[in-house]
Amino acid sequence: MKKEEFLVELEDVLQREEACNESDLLDEYEEWDSLSKMAVMAFFDKNFGVKITLQKLEEVKTVSDLISLAGDNIDD
Repeated sequence: MKKEEFLVELEDVLQREEACNESDLLDEYEEWDSLSKMAVMAFFDKNFGVKITLQKLEEVKTVSDLISLAGDNIDD
């Protein structure tokens, strides 16, 4: 998956009206709550086969951190 595709998919998963950018702080997103974290966990499992714990998501601060969790599954 391309990085741009990931950002669009993330917008959908979080049900955001505004675009997601790599430098965005997730805590500043109104949509970043426990339900959206569960949705992100399911998204990573389904699309990348990556299982993320809620504890791991608590350590994630930026959209870029989420991209890093996907590892080699996201291309520039």
